[in-house]
Amino acid sequence: MFRAIRIALAVAFLSLPLRAEQLELRFLDVGQGDAIVIREGGKTAIVDSGRSANVVVQLQALGIDTIDLLVASHNHTDHIGGMAAILGNTEVRYYLDNGVPHRTVTYQRTIQAVVDSGAQYLRASSRTITVGSAQLRVLPPPPSRDQNNSSVGLLVQYGEFRALLTGDSDLYELRYWLNNQTIPRVQVVKVAHHGSRNGTTAEWAETTRPDVAVISVGARNSYGHPSPGVIEQWQRVGARVHRTDLEGTISIFANRDGTFVETTARSEAWQVAKVRPHEKNGSLSFSLSSPAGGACCKICTHGKACGNSCISQAYTCRQLTGCACDARQSPSE
Repeated sequence: MFRAIRIALAVAFLSLPLRAEQLELRFLDVGQGDAIVIREGGKTAIVDSGRSANVVVQLQALGIDTIDLLVASHNHTDHIGGMAAILGNTEVRYYLDNGVPHRTVTYQRTIQAVVDSGAQYLRASSRTITVGSAQLRVLPPPPSRDQNNSSVGLLVQYGEFRALLTGDSDLYELRYWLNNQTIPRVQVVKVAHHGSRNGTTAEWAETTRPDVAVISVGARNSYGHPSPGVIEQWQRVGARVHRTDLEGTISIFANRDGTFVETTARSEAWQVAKVRPHEKNGSLSFSLSSPAGGACCKICTHGKACGNSCISQAYTCRQLTGCACDARQSPSE
């Protein structure tokens, strides 16, 4: 019975709408593949689509019927397998990929779907794309015909919050970015190549030093992902490691001051990151607490608290109890 209740709560959480004045970042559970939702200010970007059309059901559950930017990090099936279905069932305004063709039926079907949809095609280049109030800085890949090492990188920036998405980048591309791009410390990293041994280096982990490292991976996959050594590397730099095969969809709700809430579909727990201001040396420290312990991620000066956000007094709150607080209440109450 309790398992059924937890599943119902997870389904209800998956369908929750975007919180006001927050960046929403969801790493969807699509098995052995990637699919990431980025939403802010009524605008939506999707990065990768898993390997099948099933991703459309998840997007529809989130109320997504228009995608402002659809990104293929690279053209392997576990990243673009659902693209044709998305393009055929959703209004897509821009489609961006690495510009490296692939000789597969899936790739040919995807490119034809882009043409048929009327979406404007973009090739990865050094540019910054605005999604609501968030900025997506494109990290173009190095010259290469290898799909993994031609993955499109994205640095998501929202005020003081940073997240880094790197597709299936291997050692060659990570080294290229470290040598040719400014890679900052970030709060969230999408671990490259599903946690494979050649998708993380000590230098990459030390440079980014995230609070959270997300591994998008399929349960009992034949590749042995993720590597135990990779998990240890991220834990050594202080990251909390989340895996979609064990925890389902991983969701991040970030505020402009760099604080954020992380949740998982198979857990009722909420982690609230309270980030201290940057020190002069650029270091960033944080502490964790539970919402039940009195931590507020948002104080509602207008409307009322609902989950992790504020809603109109006239609306009925249908979200799980989160870390938002009414202004009239003390955070310790």
